[in-house]
Amino acid sequence: MTYYIDIPGNPVPMGRPRVTVRGGHARAYLPLKTRQWLDKAAAHIKAYWKQPPLEGPVGVRVRFVSSRPQRLLRKKDPEGRMPRPVRGDVDNYAKNLLDCLQMGGVYGDDGQVVYLEARDLWCSKLENPKVEVEIMGGPGWRFEL
Repeated sequence: MTYYIDIPGNPVPMGRPRVTVRGGHARAYLPLKTRQWLDKAAAHIKAYWKQPPLEGPVGVRVRFVSSRPQRLLRKKDPEGRMPRPVRGDVDNYAKNLLDCLQMGGVYGDDGQVVYLEARDLWCSKLENPKVEVEIMGGPGWRFEL
């Protein structure tokens, strides 16, 4: 089966964990921006996902559609979506998304993801930023080699 979820808002890459020491104990935490996006996206997915977690292998196709910077909103710039070759690697966006899909109850462990296709794009001039997710899995889905 195939499921589609759109998560509104600008995507956020997975930030590097930070470590502090208090009272002789080390404590690791995620940056605030990463944590906020994870919580918001997971809540959005939980509201959509009304079934038990998928079992077995899972495939994910995702488009990270970020808002355009002002420099790409001129008349001579293309109207449609454009590749986004800037800082914020697509693999860090994917890590964050896979974690929030797990938090949202789509699957039990992100180790179940055997197929991942990700694109990092600027949105079109009249489009709002979002993350478009296609999830393939469940009964009857087979990953083709």
